Amino acid sequence: MTVARGSACSLARVLLCTTAVISLFQTSLYAYAQESVSESEEDLTVVVTASRTEESVASIPGAVQVIGKKELNKALQGSSDISTALSRLVPGFSLDNQTLSGGGQSFRGRSVQILVNGAPRTTSLRRLSRALSLIDPDSIERIEVVNGASAIYGDGGTGGVINIITKTAESEGWSGDISTTVSASERDVSDSLNVTTSLGAGFKKDGASIQLNGQFKNTGDMFDGNGSRIPEDPLTGQGGGSGIEQYDLSGQFVFEGDAFDLSVYANIVKMEQDIKYNTDYTSDPVSIDYSSEYLGLSPMEDSANLSMTLNFYDLGAVGDAKLELYYNNAEKRAAYVPISAANIIEYDTVANESQTVLFAEQAGARLTIDTDLSTLYEGLQLTWGSDYSFDDISQSLPDGQDIIAPMTQHGIASFAQIKAPIGELFEVRAGVRNQLYFLDIDSFVRPGGTLLYNGVEYPLGEHTFTKAQKFYSAHVFNIGGVMHVNEATQVFAGFSQGFSVPDVGGFTRRALPANFTVDDVIDVSAIAPEAAITNSFEVGSRYTTSNLSISASAFYSTSDKGVNFDDATQEILQAEERIWGAELNVSGKITPVWGAGVVLAYAEGVWDQDGDGKLDEDLPNNRIQSPFKATLFSDYDFKNGFSVQGEAVIGSGRSGKKGTTSSGTAYDLTKLEPSVTINASGTYASQYGDFQFGVSNLFDTDQDNVTATALRDRVVLAEGRRFFLTYSKSF
Repeated sequence: MTVARGSACSLARVLLCTTAVISLFQTSLYAYAQESVSESEEDLTVVVTASRTEESVASIPGAVQVIGKKELNKALQGSSDISTALSRLVPGFSLDNQTLSGGGQSFRGRSVQILVNGAPRTTSLRRLSRALSLIDPDSIERIEVVNGASAIYGDGGTGGVINIITKTAESEGWSGDISTTVSASERDVSDSLNVTTSLGAGFKKDGASIQLNGQFKNTGDMFDGNGSRIPEDPLTGQGGGSGIEQYDLSGQFVFEGDAFDLSVYANIVKMEQDIKYNTDYTSDPVSIDYSSEYLGLSPMEDSANLSMTLNFYDLGAVGDAKLELYYNNAEKRAAYVPISAANIIEYDTVANESQTVLFAEQAGARLTIDTDLSTLYEGLQLTWGSDYSFDDISQSLPDGQDIIAPMTQHGIASFAQIKAPIGELFEVRAGVRNQLYFLDIDSFVRPGGTLLYNGVEYPLGEHTFTKAQKFYSAHVFNIGGVMHVNEATQVFAGFSQGFSVPDVGGFTRRALPANFTVDDVIDVSAIAPEAAITNSFEVGSRYTTSNLSISASAFYSTSDKGVNFDDATQEILQAEERIWGAELNVSGKITPVWGAGVVLAYAEGVWDQDGDGKLDEDLPNNRIQSPFKATLFSDYDFKNGFSVQGEAVIGSGRSGKKGTTSSGTAYDLTKLEPSVTINASGTYASQYGDFQFGVSNLFDTDQDNVTATALRDRVVLAEGRRFFLTYSKSF
């Protein structure tokens, strides 16, 4: 087997470089950073996502990041989409695609699992994710990010896990907050006006509390750096960032007792996008086709989510236990795209009868038990439990005709994780998870229509898909250790595995018989994809004091059945692949009033696209958009209520090798251009509330949105300069 890049030597060089940078920062800022770990106003030293139980970040053998409310608000820069903040703060997360969809966004080149209070908001069976854009940032207490493959929450976390923890009423009596953000482009203030308003109210008494949050969002047109309007659907049916009207309502009840705690969270979201014109996907960049009025139904989302967590304490020899229950129900309508090279299949000539609606229903239960085994060995801890999950997925035309196989899946898992100290310097842990999935794929008749092939329209026959059952099972493992060099410094190394069932719905939507023009039968059991195990290796170190935080890591991940989508052929392919990279996250105080930091990430990967047994083709652009990504930021507090902040967000772009022709000539992936975006803002805190004002893309740079472009290899421009003003007050 030949690997094009990412050898052990190159990985060692990456690790050496990141370790050197840590040493440099520790030396230069040592004079101000005190050698003691302390908590800020927000306790960001404890996480629950990495192991499903509360533990210190310092004990985790992998890269973990906790984003507090203040840091999140700074990174949003007037946006109401938390993916904007994550793309700037989380090294391995893709740059923002500036749409309502998560299309093209990846985590270390792989899929990311989105959780809210530990309950899933994504499903692998059919990927049409809008999870991040639908969450009200003002309802968030903190975000916990676990990098690398993980099976701790079941299916989907092959690149990492992002767990969004919503806020609860913390102070006795009544509390509340209000936030309003307005933003606009100078190109056309009225047409580009965005307005987002959030309200929160809480009450706490005698260990019981309730928190309510509501958000209204309305977005206007977006303009690129040249002053042209950005299309309302630049990502081929997934919607855009303009013309959105969204309502978000959530509530959380908490009861804290001596023997148990109870938390119940509920959330409903309604979103609709108004599209006026179709998009011309043949132009470079994609543009609005003002001669073609949009005739389809509006892209929309109607979702409801409910979760409950029960914590039981001191259950004798068993220890502590946590029971989590969740239920999600979502209806997601995609945008209508006329038949073209961007959408080669049209099921009906009537626009609003040819677009699709996804229905996703999820339910599940998780039991986690934390047992102290110190009687056997001092500090020995066992975490064990079991999970059950249910998914019901279908996708149809507005008249009810299925275009993918309706599916139901039951998942059952059991796990055990053990951790223990070795002396005063070391902590080790290891675990195993047994995962079973029972997938029922119903038979269905995919309607006929028209298919565009080599520029010619052909009739598309009705295709009957047979019923099938798939059984997926795997034992996945993790092992790791942490060395505590001193109270502030840890060095860690770990191996973990993730298990994922691929986008089965996508396979059944795009499968075609040899002669697609006639009615035919397709055997689903012959085309259904295989589940994939991802192996992730990671080494790194952390340094944390009250004034300086540094985290550096290098990773290498493998999968024998990675999944990639080829937009040119509309095929989904599985093949062996490898991804490697390094990440650095530094933030600190240079003086008591001046802070600075940098977020750096590098990732690249290859796969065996042609099946010749050699990993010599770069992974597609929709998996890795910018091998190098950086955010540099600085802030200054004048200590009179006024502070300023500036940042630069940099993407390297990419020039990748796609494959080799039969004559041996190499041909390349579509080139992705580099990008540099400068943002600036100021904040004034007063007794009447806080005012934040600023500008994104300060220099109105005309550049590509690399993540949106990479999804389908069609150039999509990034938004130009936008001014914003935010008012917020807590009471």
